[in-house]
Amino acid sequence: MAKQNKGRKFFATTATAALVASAIVPVASAAEFKDADSISSWAKEAVQFLTDKGFIQGDEKGNFNPAGTLTRAEAAEILSKALDLKPTGTEDFSDVNENDWFYNAVLATSPELFDGMGNGKFEPKAQLTREQAAKVIVQGYQLTGKADLSQFSDASKASKWAVSYLETAVENGVINGKGSLLAPQDKISREEFATMVKRTIDAVEDVTPAVASVKGLNAKELEVKFNTAVDAKDAAMTTKYAIEGVAVTSAVVSEDGLTVTLTTDKELKLTNGKVTVKPIKTKADAKVLTEEFIKLLTFADTTPVSVNSVEAKGTTAIITFDEPVQSEGTVSLNGTELSKDRYTLSGKTLTIKGLTAEQTYKVDIVGATDFANNIANPIAVNFTVAKADVDSSKPTVSTAVNGTEITFDFSEELMKQNLDGNATTEEYAKVTVGSTVFYLTDADTKDVSDKTVFTINAKTALGTATFINTNIKVEGQKDLAGNAGDAFEFNAILTKDTTPATLVSASTKMLVADDVNSTTDVDALYLTFDEPVKVDGNLTLKTQNGVVYTAGKVTAVKADAGFDVDGNGKIEGAEKNTVKVDIDLDSNSTYTFELAAGAVKDLSKNVTADTITFNVTTGSFETTPETVTDSLVFGTTPVVVTDNNVFTVEYAADVTATATTEANYTLGGKELPAGTQLQFVDGNKKVRFTLPEGSITANGNYVLEAKNVVDTKGNTLKNGKATTQIALKENIAPVASKVTVVDSKTFIVDFTESIADQNTPTGLTVKIAGSTVKLTSAVAAGGNLTVTTKDHYALTDNIVVDFKSTNLVDANNNKVKDGSVSK
Repeated sequence: MAKQNKGRKFFATTATAALVASAIVPVASAAEFKDADSISSWAKEAVQFLTDKGFIQGDEKGNFNPAGTLTRAEAAEILSKALDLKPTGTEDFSDVNENDWFYNAVLATSPELFDGMGNGKFEPKAQLTREQAAKVIVQGYQLTGKADLSQFSDASKASKWAVSYLETAVENGVINGKGSLLAPQDKISREEFATMVKRTIDAVEDVTPAVASVKGLNAKELEVKFNTAVDAKDAAMTTKYAIEGVAVTSAVVSEDGLTVTLTTDKELKLTNGKVTVKPIKTKADAKVLTEEFIKLLTFADTTPVSVNSVEAKGTTAIITFDEPVQSEGTVSLNGTELSKDRYTLSGKTLTIKGLTAEQTYKVDIVGATDFANNIANPIAVNFTVAKADVDSSKPTVSTAVNGTEITFDFSEELMKQNLDGNATTEEYAKVTVGSTVFYLTDADTKDVSDKTVFTINAKTALGTATFINTNIKVEGQKDLAGNAGDAFEFNAILTKDTTPATLVSASTKMLVADDVNSTTDVDALYLTFDEPVKVDGNLTLKTQNGVVYTAGKVTAVKADAGFDVDGNGKIEGAEKNTVKVDIDLDSNSTYTFELAAGAVKDLSKNVTADTITFNVTTGSFETTPETVTDSLVFGTTPVVVTDNNVFTVEYAADVTATATTEANYTLGGKELPAGTQLQFVDGNKKVRFTLPEGSITANGNYVLEAKNVVDTKGNTLKNGKATTQIALKENIAPVASKVTVVDSKTFIVDFTESIADQNTPTGLTVKIAGSTVKLTSAVAAGGNLTVTTKDHYALTDNIVVDFKSTNLVDANNNKVKDGSVSK
């Protein structure tokens, strides 16, 4: 098994869209297993479904062995079938060879889903644990989401690499706990794994492209999130957005195409201000647009600027803030204020020049002000300047030819250049096939998740020939550091496609609640071919649930292949070859259809001459779960301060354990003091914060900020965070520090800070020369304590004053700390 230079990218499709038509691959029913009665009731439906699809099968004795453990080889076999993966490359496992029954499955699922065991082996007989099963299923189906695992008392026992997969699997209902336990290292049984795969298939839903949320980030930025990736060029047009009272000056699209950050010309401050997002092309299919979005938004930036990151290399440090900064205030380097020529402020970044590599610096920024005129607390950042990176390596390229398609896989990302003399479009490299010239551009990127791979279709280079043996040359490429790659030439045979397309799978999805008395329900029939096609012809119903229709029911189909079946905003993998047919179907039914001869034509204009017959089975319509939004806020009276160390924060709705997670809060712009205790009180809306003594050093209003808190319905914090001011007082307990003798009956006790007046102190014991003495008076006044004894003492006598549960306090009502002071 040859090791590949770069791992094959994995493109997940909806599992039901990858099913082989049952007319082509007949399978047995799970009911035929000899031990079918021993399958747990909760697993029967899943085992039946996966068996009917041919994804799982019994052993040589005809048993399913539901409670038996699942091996890595068996799991690879099931997933390779469920995901319709082809054996195209894997790791070089020393214990796998072409004679193994699981060889193709391992080839298709590794290393994307199954990693080696660290010893260069696949270990096919090793049993799959719950956390390993979560990993391969979540990766395979590209699920998203995150759950709270604190409900499982043993969640901390999960391997670090497995936590996010387990969270996602729990969130999507793929894996359940065992009571209060997650049992991450328990072995997965065959019926458990079948159930997990079936739940995953059920969880995949179509998504209507739309704006998911709009929120103000700060006084100059507004964030638009989409539920599917949008076209970068279309989404970057400022004319697509309108915000009442301000103008949009720029629109920056995230790399994944799911988020657009808008910058405004002046302060973003809205009270029921109208925000409009016009229809935008989606990344996967420019013909599909998002729905127009209109929302009334109320937003004001009340949070001061803070530092997100520091990057220091060579002679420069770039400090990046979390929002655009109007004024940096004063900037000091190692205690010395810098002159304006030593730094520049631009948007969110403060760039400091003239530094020395491998030196450590401290930068203090005092008075930084954002565009809402919020003034930040003093900001201090410490960093060491790294040596500047020097890239001197040339980019190299590997190639592959398939028919007339040529793929170029470069060793690193390339720089855009004007290689063809046309300034309208920039290119990455020039390709000459025979005498025909092509250029690698963004439009040729084969995989948007890998910017180093390009594919061109060179069929024009063949002319009227069906194949040519020709020279191919790629040149002009440069990496991002400007290093020019060497020209690379090779010979290859390009072959024109003369083979008609074939149907490889058919599946359905119930898009609306079924009405058997109506013929206007519009559901989806997905036809997946072995290459991109155009379909123009009649689809005829032949049988339904065993009933033959002699006259047939005819649906006219006219569509091009390329449909986002899994709704992830991308048309990828088998989806590029998939045609969606709008048709009325009944739930839980079995159909036989015929697609007319000549209805299917591939991109090389080869026509499928024969009638295509296939079977499909429908499922049930599932309603969309309640929409989760960013609507969680603090309650009407968010904070009640009990004393200097304790305050209670109330939310407007019941919240999860995320509200008692220390890391989800900052106080005064800093992490909560070490030792802070958080606990629910009076239900699940109120959280009591108990600060450690000595953690507040000055009186004032401190901003408490909450992030990542989720309510019990899954709603997140409105605008991503919630802030409230808390009036706190210094909570450092005074400590007796010195005894000063005044005369033979009087002495004064000083403290680390002034104490409040008190005519009747309690919790006070005085020992002179080792014996407890009686006092005539003890009075706190003027910030210290004056004590008068009943009897005289000698100047040389030792005086010890003990404090225990005293009523002496400082100006902020902090009690004097228990302890002793002596002379």
